Parts: sequence; C-alpha cells; structure tokens
Amino acid sequence: MRLPDFGAKVMGLAADALFPRLCPGCGNRCDRPGRYLCWSCFSGIELFTDSLCDCCGRLATGEVGHRFVCSACRHIKPSFDRARSAGHFTGLLQHLLHQFKYSSALWLRNDLTDLLEGCLRAHFDAEQIDAVLPVPLHRLRKRQRTYNQSDLLSAELAKRLNRRNDLRSLSRTRTTGTQTRLNAIQRRENMKGAFKVTDPPMVAGRTLLLVDDVMTTGATLDACATALKKAGAARVWCITVARGI
Repeated sequence: MRLPDFGAKVMGLAADALFPRLCPGCGNRCDRPGRYLCWSCFSGIELFTDSLCDCCGRLATGEVGHRFVCSACRHIKPSFDRARSAGHFTGLLQHLLHQFKYSSALWLRNDLTDLLEGCLRAHFDAEQIDAVLPVPLHRLRKRQRTYNQSDLLSAELAKRLNRRNDLRSLSRTRTTGTQTRLNAIQRRENMKGAFKVTDPPMVAGRTLLLVDDVMTTGATLDACATALKKAGAARVWCITVARGI
C-alpha cells in the first residue's frame, strides 16, 4: 500500500472513531467501511435481477426463462442499445435518491455508486466501455441546484472503471421542465431535440455508458442516445441507480 493511501485510511478510521457514521436507513452505526448505509439496509434494497426486457430493462410480468423484448420497445425501438437499473425506486432507495438530488446529501455518492457498479458488473461487459457520460442538466437548472447529481455518479463510476468521464461531449439545449405529470408519449415528445453532441469525434465509433439517477419511461435516456447515435456512437448503454414505474 502506498503511504498516501495508508495515511488516508488511518485518518478515515480516526474520523469514524470520533464522529461515527450513522446509517440513514436505520440510524445505527454504519458497519460498511467508508460508507453510510449499513450492510443490513444495503442488502435490503430491492434489486432488479432477472426476467427483464433485453432492451430497456423493464421488469416482466411473471417468470420468463428466455430473452425477450417488452411491448413498448417492440412498438418504438429505443435509440439506446441496452438500459439497466440497479433497484426499484421505492422505500429506502427512493428516500436516499431524493436526499442526494434535492437536499445536497452528497455524502451518499459512494453508496449509490456501489449500486451502479454492481448493476454494471451484472449486466454489461465493462471492458467494452470507452467513456462514461452523465445525463446533462441545462445550465440554468444546474445554476439553481449548484450541482448535477448525475455528474457526481458518473465521475465516481468512471474512476472505478478507469475510464474517461466525459462532461463535454453531450449538452442539453433547452429546459424541459418536470415530467412527473406527463405520460410516456408526452415525455418522449417533450424530450425531442433536447440534447446535442458538441464534440462528435469524441463519441464517434465508441461504446458509451450513459449514467443517470432514475429511469421512469426512458424518454430522457432515449433522447440522449438519439443525439449520440446521430453523432456516430457505435453503442449507447444506459445505467441508473433506480427505476420507477
């Protein structure tokens, strides 16, 4: 172990002894080194495992013993090649993401990236990824919030994968407002043309991993993938911490 790493570890242990990290799920002292969510709460998060749409990752109704594509993807094929989410957007995971996104609970980044990394290892070949990209916020929205939660997640995941975290190639061209009250068709229309590639040579011919916090209908990820594919990206894979209904 290099000396700086050893020193950082010692300082971390000392800090934990003086200021114990309390789990946001149960309130008990955290027993996961360098994290805030304890093992019991972390293992209790409901994850997506099998019986998923091969394209968008939607959970199938009942058990499916073969690869399948859901009716939504058969009706309108997404521009992305595959999308997966780590867990269900409910309960503790929903609470953590709301805290992370809206209440500046940036200390949850490693816990949430643990979920992303586990999902990635289970559903993708990480060696094929050339670069990691966050779903961008419009500059006005980012100025209001002061940070983009997807930037933080993609940066940490890219570091673990030893890949480039690309913050420049994809940008949002306009504000799209909240999509909470829109249905799937309305969301898709709302997101059309909302993103552009500012540096096509950096994405052309590459396999890209697009990172966001939550996927609902997939309209945002699809709009990003559409722009990336038009700029020549070979494949666009998408991964989120959670997926809603």
